[in-house]
Amino acid sequence: MNQITQTADRIEFTERMSARLRVFLFVVGLLPWLAPYELLIKPGWSGFSIFTLFLLVISLGAVAVSLAFIGGAIFGLNQTLTFDRSSRVITHAYESTLIPLRVKKYSFAQLKSIEIMKHDWDSGPSTYGLKFTFSDGHHTEPGSLSSREEARQWQERLEGWLGSAQ
Repeated sequence: MNQITQTADRIEFTERMSARLRVFLFVVGLLPWLAPYELLIKPGWSGFSIFTLFLLVISLGAVAVSLAFIGGAIFGLNQTLTFDRSSRVITHAYESTLIPLRVKKYSFAQLKSIEIMKHDWDSGPSTYGLKFTFSDGHHTEPGSLSSREEARQWQERLEGWLGSAQ
């Protein structure tokens, strides 16, 4: 779930992956393992043939799809990027199932760039996001926005905050 919250002195970009979604992705990731079982293990192949090679390729593809879903469930980030105008501090907090909560704090002056990124999808309209790059090379791209115009408005608002803070 993506959420943007703004108050007088704070803008917060929040991106969360619910526990339900993580469990769903993990379970869906286990289903492709049926292909190697049904095609290679259950029949009890005793010899190698060109047909076996074909089944092996299908099985490896199924395993790759499985690992992608399981990886998404395990490594999907929960993150929050907070701009605090009164203290002139940007806080990036992030965690996943295996990565404990990490918090990085930067001054407004350490924000190197804010770029608009376009995400093209096969099934649905393109979405946009803001990519934040800091002077130490750390970067993040929390959430997604429905239009380039919305992304541009947030970019301009944040750049206005950064300019007024100096």
